[in-house]
Amino acid sequence: MSKEKNEKKRMKPIFIVLIVLAALLVLLVAAAGIFIWYSSSVRGSMFAPRKGDIEAILQTTPTQETATDSTQEPTQPIQADWIDDDGNAYNYRDDVISILLMGVDYMGDESHWDETMVSNGGNADIMALVTFNVNTFDTSILYVPRDTMTDIIKMDTDGNYLGTAYTNITVSHSYGNGKEMSCRLTTAAVSHLLYGIPINRYVALNYDAFATLNELLGGLKITFKEDHTDIDPSYTKGNTVVMDSEQLRRYITYRDRSQVEGAYDRGARSMEVLQVMFNQCKGRIAANPTVALDFWDALSDYLVSDMDLSEVTYLATNISKIDFSSDTVVKIPGNFSMGERYAEFYADEKWLHDFVVKTYCVPAK
Repeated sequence: MSKEKNEKKRMKPIFIVLIVLAALLVLLVAAAGIFIWYSSSVRGSMFAPRKGDIEAILQTTPTQETATDSTQEPTQPIQADWIDDDGNAYNYRDDVISILLMGVDYMGDESHWDETMVSNGGNADIMALVTFNVNTFDTSILYVPRDTMTDIIKMDTDGNYLGTAYTNITVSHSYGNGKEMSCRLTTAAVSHLLYGIPINRYVALNYDAFATLNELLGGLKITFKEDHTDIDPSYTKGNTVVMDSEQLRRYITYRDRSQVEGAYDRGARSMEVLQVMFNQCKGRIAANPTVALDFWDALSDYLVSDMDLSEVTYLATNISKIDFSSDTVVKIPGNFSMGERYAEFYADEKWLHDFVVKTYCVPAK
């Protein structure tokens, strides 16, 4: 009898250990399930492309196209999101997210309108398409020059379709209501330029937002990669300055109108500012992701976006994994010429095709 009691005493700790291990296993399975659900939600409901009347009118985001191989015996047609001019069939990747950042000279400000204008929602002077992989967080930031020539949709403030025009891409934002509709028109124009890729979200800021964010950061600390003494004598290559809001405004708005590439250079400086601001914000948000919501709230009067709170939180939580540097900024090659009134930038079509295939596509099977 005593022997049986001793055996039970020895077995009791083993049972406790097994129970603890089983509980830990259940917790691990639950955590894995939550992680898988959360990860799949990023590719599902979160950041799912939003389509509407603008996209339906433009019809540049193809639905399912079919392709067949004429060299083979007839087989089941390939279902594809995009078939290029050479007949190559591609599907869009479901593991990348694209967000279009826009800097707008003004948004929905009726003081810039008069009765002769069909629409004047302000031009999108800065356009940067941020794309990252949800698994690896490999990032690219495509700088889209404002003078890039492409097809845009024209709409009035009530959303009535007025036709299309082949013009500078910056003008796309000037149509619509100066807010959400104008942002969607610009997003559609950038998508059209890039062979109809889905762009998940947009964030548009007017220039007052830069001053507000600059104050929140305590001044933009920037080291000049090039000489900019035409803007300020102290802006020599290699020099570091902390800009106040007025200095920042001049730095991102100054344009040498005597040069055909004046607007391009201004946009490149703005990209540099976005990079520095992102990295100054990054440290604060990585330490405390809720700071991103404070920034978002402070900028709300100067910001238009279709991102929801869960998506902002997701980006804030993962901001330390996103690399915004000179190595991740991509510039489109092409040629400038002077049009009747404005500079015109003609993108290298082959380069755009290859960039889209590499960044956004997989071969359709």
